[in-house]
Amino acid sequence: MNSLDYGVLAAYAGLLLLIGARVGRGHQEEGEFTLGGRRMPTWAVLSSMTATELSAATFIGVPHAAYTGDWSYLQLAVGALLAKAVLARHVIPLYRRLEIVTVYGFLQERFGPRPQRAAAVSFLIGRLFASGARLFIAALALSVVTDIPIPWAVVGCGLVAGIYTIAGGIRAVIWTDTLQALLLLTSAVAVLFLLVEATPGGMSGLFDWATDRGQTQILHLTPIFSLTDGRALGTALLGGFFLTLATHSTDHDMVQRLLTTRSAKGGSRALMGSALLNFPLTLVFLMIGTGLAHFYATPPSYSIEDQARILPLFAFHELPPGLRGLLFAGLFAAAMSSLDSAICALATTWTHDILPPPPGTPDTLRRMKRSSAGVTLLLVAAALAMAQYHALLVEHGTPLNLVEFALSSMSILYGGLLGIFALGITTRQRGSPASVIAGLSLGALIGLALFLHPVVLGYTRVAWPWWIPISALASYALASTGRTTAVFQTQKPD
Repeated sequence: MNSLDYGVLAAYAGLLLLIGARVGRGHQEEGEFTLGGRRMPTWAVLSSMTATELSAATFIGVPHAAYTGDWSYLQLAVGALLAKAVLARHVIPLYRRLEIVTVYGFLQERFGPRPQRAAAVSFLIGRLFASGARLFIAALALSVVTDIPIPWAVVGCGLVAGIYTIAGGIRAVIWTDTLQALLLLTSAVAVLFLLVEATPGGMSGLFDWATDRGQTQILHLTPIFSLTDGRALGTALLGGFFLTLATHSTDHDMVQRLLTTRSAKGGSRALMGSALLNFPLTLVFLMIGTGLAHFYATPPSYSIEDQARILPLFAFHELPPGLRGLLFAGLFAAAMSSLDSAICALATTWTHDILPPPPGTPDTLRRMKRSSAGVTLLLVAAALAMAQYHALLVEHGTPLNLVEFALSSMSILYGGLLGIFALGITTRQRGSPASVIAGLSLGALIGLALFLHPVVLGYTRVAWPWWIPISALASYALASTGRTTAVFQTQKPD
């Protein structure tokens, strides 16, 4: 990279910090930091959700999946669409009626403070490792062009996201993510345009070439379900459905934005809008991966053995100055849009659900910002841990592609969370504090065993799309053995 590329990156990082400082100016109330005053416009929330869902795992991992395979990743998007339709119709309106600050406030209303705290701790651990995986993927790509070691790239990304999030809270997250969504899309379309231009026959020529080689295959129908192949149609649909149910109903990182709109209808519209946008955006990144496969059908003069970094390698060697900086600014944006919301969500969860201050405690906002700083350091540590685990997978000959690595990391604790949330939503009296905590713990143990089994066994016995359904079902079953005498009310009393 030359000075122009570094200038683009530096200018973008500076702009993010400026937005955070500007939005955070004059913040005096905790409600502004955590919920944006519940007056954020729907279109901004939609843009923010889209940017976060287009994490570094998507920006780097989806092209890598298409480069080495096909377009079967789109099957997951269908499952995600179905899940978001269910959530927009039934779950988000429930959360808004209860006027909760974090999603774990629902568990307090339904089961009491002990399950609320246990679930919040579970989320904190799971989100640290899931966001850590995404931060590692971003650092992996940035290390290609800057020669910065991965640990230092992790630290740099984490600090920038931490600074502007601490300054501006959820409003800074939403407004910076809106900018980042635009940059992500612009840089991705620019790369796709160049790849199409380099293909004889343009887009039709690229599509014909890929079709002849089976690289545009979306549906894997034989077999419909497979315990070991995550690309089988039924398995992928199930995995996408349960993964999205978990992330968009039990993960405050995703749900927090939906609580900032002026009404429940605004949150539901933002959720469904992100579901519909997911298809064309995912298709763009899959086409980039296919375009890279065609481009590198003739081996270049430089090494492309590390296929996980195929898009950064292409950008580094083939893109002109300025555009190269734009692409890596887009990658930087992908990393920031995942980190900023995670920092805000984890800090809010810590101060509201895990260690809330006594009523009337002054300087709650200052305490929130201190929590954000601590969360930033924990995210950096989690990313380094995920980097080490990825190295172990490679060493044992069972590496996942990057997008599978990112998605599977979310399954460790989310199955247990989904099980107890589903019980709370679908029943009125089932579940006691003890049985709910037991169900959450069982789901976590099963999720951890499934996540680690490829390293322990040396091969994958259960494909990652099954991990959340299995652990969620076990969690639900055990949690439902308890019973409460009070009937849950789905609306906050006046």
